[in-house]
Amino acid sequence: MNICDSDAVSLSLLTFGADKVNALVDADVAVLNTCSVRAQAEHKAYSWLGRAEELKAVKKDLKIIVIGCMAQRLGDKITKRFKSVDLVIGAKDIEEAAKKIIELQNKNSKAQKTDARSGKPDADISDFSLKLSTPSANPVRYLTIMRGCDNYCSYCVVPFVRGNEISLNCEDILKQCEIYAENGTKEIKFLGQNVNSYNYGGINFAALLEKASEIEKISRIRFMTNHPKDLSQDLIDAIASLPKVCNHIHLPMQSASDKILQSMNRKYTYSHYRLLVEQLRKKIPDINITTDIITGFPQETQEDFQATLRAVKDIRFGGAYIFRYSPRPNTAAAAMSDDVPIEEKKRRLQILLDETNKISAEIAASAVGRRRLVLAEKCEDGVLETRTKDNRKVFVKGSPQDIGKEIDVLIAQAKINSLFGEICK
Repeated sequence: MNICDSDAVSLSLLTFGADKVNALVDADVAVLNTCSVRAQAEHKAYSWLGRAEELKAVKKDLKIIVIGCMAQRLGDKITKRFKSVDLVIGAKDIEEAAKKIIELQNKNSKAQKTDARSGKPDADISDFSLKLSTPSANPVRYLTIMRGCDNYCSYCVVPFVRGNEISLNCEDILKQCEIYAENGTKEIKFLGQNVNSYNYGGINFAALLEKASEIEKISRIRFMTNHPKDLSQDLIDAIASLPKVCNHIHLPMQSASDKILQSMNRKYTYSHYRLLVEQLRKKIPDINITTDIITGFPQETQEDFQATLRAVKDIRFGGAYIFRYSPRPNTAAAAMSDDVPIEEKKRRLQILLDETNKISAEIAASAVGRRRLVLAEKCEDGVLETRTKDNRKVFVKGSPQDIGKEIDVLIAQAKINSLFGEICK
């Protein structure tokens, strides 16, 4: 979602007439999009701001803008700590980020922009936002369909920094998909904190997928992320029946201990989660299920951890993002005793990593010798980065002319997270 927001801000600035540069030293405006989900993400942002502040001491005209969740959470505290920061824009105002940045850059002159649809100069930037814009050619595009979250998982800061859940207008979403398709996009990835709960004017997420599938030039549709408590039978049926919807779902489990799930306020039991996995695999036998897991949550005992480890071995996820718990301000879990020692958190995390990597490697190895249909996304030094419908990267020799094409490849080699092959003649 941060990539999507960053792309949208960048695209709006490019539409206005800016050029993107590759090094901070060459920039007139530097925008840092921040995340507050984990403490490590905020530490990285502070480190970047420190480097930017050193540069601004020399390059005094450089404008430094901080946007996103950390900006929402900390607000003026950022400018008090870093005097070099010119503007702070919270996640709740992300739609207005480009407009505010342009106003800052042009505060002493009349702002000029090029309208994204007409191509004509327009001095009025009052309506200049991220809502609808013409993208540059890109075979894969992210598209936010909802913002905010109403779940209030006890460890998660998102509802506090992104606000309550709002489903965006279905017609606007489909119109944006059509614009992307006309500009060369082949795959759309719908984004939301919980796409399962999307509902706009009686149109739920399964219905949105069905409508998006009717866009002729779009060949693949993905989405994330999903909350198990809201994964409905009609959505499972949509994944199974709509050929353009990819056979991959990211379904965060977080823990397999009912005690911990309750403490996390996840609103489902492990048995319910396991039933969803069975239903998905029954309807879509070749589906790739990936997940999130938190280890070292307050009061997680060895028994709780072992339950999660058993679940990992039993379910055999195609991939997993595993994190050790760290308290986030304002969350319910922050008031709990963080009673699992850091070294024990690291130990449990490593055990889960080792197991998930082993399983991922075994699943990847099963693809060797098989043909897979892939979408070419990027090309660097004669090597194409492509992706299967079940969300596995495949690297093959090719050229930039192949980008955006669906290609049949023969898998020759497998690693934990990547496959390697040759284009079938």
